[in-house]
Amino acid sequence: MPTFHFFLYLALLAGAYVFKLAYIGWFGPYLMGALCLLPPLLLLLSLPSMLSLRAEISAPGRVSQGSDSELCVLFKTRALLPLSRVNIRVQLENRYDGEVSKTKYCYAGVLSSTGRVPLPTALCGTLVISVIRLECRDLLGLFVIRRRCTAKAVCTVLPDPAVPDQCPDIDVCLDSAVQLRPKYGGGYAEEHELREYRPGDTVNAIHWKLSAKSDQVIVREALEQANNQVFLVLSRPGENDRGLACLYWLSLQLCRREIPHVIVSGKMYPVGNEEESVAALCDLLSAPLSPPCRFDPSHARCVFTLSDGEVRV
Repeated sequence: MPTFHFFLYLALLAGAYVFKLAYIGWFGPYLMGALCLLPPLLLLLSLPSMLSLRAEISAPGRVSQGSDSELCVLFKTRALLPLSRVNIRVQLENRYDGEVSKTKYCYAGVLSSTGRVPLPTALCGTLVISVIRLECRDLLGLFVIRRRCTAKAVCTVLPDPAVPDQCPDIDVCLDSAVQLRPKYGGGYAEEHELREYRPGDTVNAIHWKLSAKSDQVIVREALEQANNQVFLVLSRPGENDRGLACLYWLSLQLCRREIPHVIVSGKMYPVGNEEESVAALCDLLSAPLSPPCRFDPSHARCVFTLSDGEVRV
């Protein structure tokens, strides 16, 4: 496919022809012959590089919001001569907010080199990066060939943990909402309840010292927590994904206390440690934002609702 430079070359060739007609000396024919032979010769020399051009892209799997991250574009050719110019058009799709952007980049003197493209990390989400157009030009830039390229890369922009603007005391909220029930089968438990002996109680459950001081048999009944579910509900992410940053911070705080919890968004994500917290955020950011799904909070130990930069219990 001819380029704009090709039409400039035709104008130059026409000027050289007029010069040849007006100039009687020997230089005119030589100039005309050089202008006619040089472009086809350089095109033939450039064809191996143009036809063998390949492009591969790679990006980090996870980056932090606002970080200076780049997409690496690797160009490969099998010939010795470089290409005068390579144009590449990249499409970036954020699967979380649905934003799609297309950007064109130009590289000169490409042989086997690496180009770098800055990644938009201002907002959180899973970025799907794909090359939608790859073009290369010969040494003079007169002809352009479009090459097929299906290279793709995926990068997840994670929020940095941020303390909410208004956040209640986590430990107080968790302790005040504990409900205990008799442990099925008895046995060891950190919490116990003292009560009178009932037929069917085991001998090991009898509190012998307290029973000796009273006129009745006292039993130590093992108790377990009845409501051990903690929910983190993402109501609104807010401006600059502030709600996501607060959600991540609160999830990490619960993980450090070794408290299992469930992140509630479009789906429910059980979390038991920091790795599962990151995996839940990655999956959350890989789909469009949706309202929180329904869940049963009746037996929940605590429900933290995150809206913008605030936490409500």
